[in-house]
Order: sequence, then structure tokens, then C-alpha cells
Amino acid sequence: RIIQGVWTGGQQAVEQAYLSAAVHPSKRVEYTATLSTCAVLGFVTGPSIGAALSQIDTTIYNLPVNANNSPGIFIFIATVIMLIQTAACFDGKDDRTGDSEDEVDKMSDMSEQSELEEKPLNGNPFNSMGVSMSIILFFVHYYSFAVQETITTPMVSVIYNWSSLKINLLFTGAGIASLLTSFSVRYLTRYVEDRAMLVASIVIGLIGSVLLMDEPFNKTLPVWRFLIGFSLTTIAFPVGRNVVLGVFGNVLGPVNQGRWMGIIIAVSALPRVIGPFLALKTLELIHWKTWLEFGICTVLFGVAILGTLQNIQSLVPYSEFIQSQHGNKSEPNALLNSYNPVPSPLLARSPASSLR
Repeated sequence: RIIQGVWTGGQQAVEQAYLSAAVHPSKRVEYTATLSTCAVLGFVTGPSIGAALSQIDTTIYNLPVNANNSPGIFIFIATVIMLIQTAACFDGKDDRTGDSEDEVDKMSDMSEQSELEEKPLNGNPFNSMGVSMSIILFFVHYYSFAVQETITTPMVSVIYNWSSLKINLLFTGAGIASLLTSFSVRYLTRYVEDRAMLVASIVIGLIGSVLLMDEPFNKTLPVWRFLIGFSLTTIAFPVGRNVVLGVFGNVLGPVNQGRWMGIIIAVSALPRVIGPFLALKTLELIHWKTWLEFGICTVLFGVAILGTLQNIQSLVPYSEFIQSQHGNKSEPNALLNSYNPVPSPLLARSPASSLR
């Protein structure tokens, strides 16, 4: 499990760092959503594959294959295929995936305007507020996700006496909802400004957390309110995760993307360490009342929305941040992407362009 944790954590950081360097900023959230959709698809189909593999009981070349080792064999084969595919097809070039020919010409014409971003920091200030807010928002979304993932099963078993079948159906529905949400984010990024979706994800998470509190509204959390709150927090996470990572890549500017992506992925692991322990202990402490734990989530989302609105101007690409520091208040350039005109305050040159 330790080796798998190192593998998946490092893989996420490298993938996101490369995506930030190689994909046009206007489509960074879209491609992040595509990447996350594939991950969610794995979560949804994984249990079904595991269930099918558990039925195997045979011998292949004197090697026993059964329910105890068939999932491991399947993962080994899938990983070998992934290694071969990566070695054969991945060239590692930062070719600005997503640019149309017209966009490449326009970006070339704007090279002088982007001079600040193409150079290393060279004494220019680091956007510490934008970076800090992105990391905090990432933590809040992952804390809510970790709590929901951990305590839902024991909570509904104790409060509603649900069977394993109902619980499995609940999480199957949650997986499908996450998958559909990730698909939706992928297309919404073409028409909706990234920071608007960022604020929306926090508001959705806030409302969902409030609905999951029993007191002071009811002594026992009604099933209908649990289902609505559970659905909203399920939707909030993929939206928040995808958008925060896209915004974070834009905010960083010409710095070591791999290092900072590693930091934010490491921060996201903290809630999954402390969240389950804290959530279960909190529920047991107050006899399976939900107001305290989801009250904590509500406070975190509340602080997140206030901090985001207060520092919304910091969640911009590094070039715009530098312009604001130098007193240049010119309007950001509008990006005509391959779908519709999107005036995006997140327009920025790829940090990888400084390597050319």
C-alpha cells in the first residue's frame, strides 16, 4: 500500500505538472476534467471488475488464479500495458495541446505582451496569495470528500439501518454523478469563466454540508435531506478539484510546476489521513449526531467562500498579476477558442514557453 501510495501520488503530480505546461491556459481546466473523468470511470468500474475477478478459480501454467490474487494480476497486467503505451506514445513535448492554428498565430503576435511571463521571476513578486488560496480550497474540497467517503457507510447503517445493498447502490449513484459532473465540467469550461465555477463549487459544497446537519433543524437527519446533501457534496468535489488545479497552474507562473503540483497533491492527502479519524470520533462523541462534523465542513466552506471573494483578483495568471503589481490595469486579452469567444481573465502563456 505504501508503494502504491507513492506511485499514485507521484503520478498525479507529474501528470498535472505536464498538463499545466503543455495545455493552453484557456483549456487547462477542460483537460484536467478529462483526466479526472478517466479516474472517476476507474472508481465506477473498479468494483464491477473486482466482483467479476472474484469468481475466477483456475490454474494457468501451474499458477493458481483465484479471488485472492486475480485483482493483483489484473492490476499488474494493466500497469505493464500502461508502461509500454507511455514509452511508445508519450514524447513529453510541451506543444500547447488545444491551440488551433489561428490561436498559435495570435499568441505569437502577443509575444511581446507576454514577455513578463516568459522570463523567470528575476525579482518579480511571487503570487503567494493566489497560490495559498488555491491550496486552501483544494484542502477544503478534499476534506469534505474524505469525510463523505469515510463516514457515510457507518452513519447510514446506524441512523437508518440501511442494508449493504442500499449502501452499494448509494455509492454507485455517487460514482455515476461524479462521472457526469466531470463530463459537464469539461464542456462548461468552454463557456463559463473558471473563477465563476470555482465559487459555484464552494457554494454547492456549503449548501450540501448545511443540509447534512441534523440539529438545529431536526433531532434526526431526514432521509430526503441526507440524499440531497450527499448529492450536492458529491457534485461539488469534482467541480472544485478540477477547477482549482487548472487555476493553480495558471497562478503559479514560470516556476517549477512539478514541485508545486507535488505540494498541492500532498496537501490533498492530509484530509484523507486526519478526516476519517476525526469524523468517526466526532460522530461517536455525540452519539451519531451529524451537526458537529458537517458543521465543521460548513465552517470550512464558509471561510473558503469568504477568502475566495476577498482575494478573487489574486486567482489570475501570473502575467496579469505582474501587470497589476506594476500598475498596468489594461484589460485582459479575449481568447477566441475553437468553440466560442470566451473573454477569460485566466488567459496566460504556458510556463513551458519559457523553456523554448
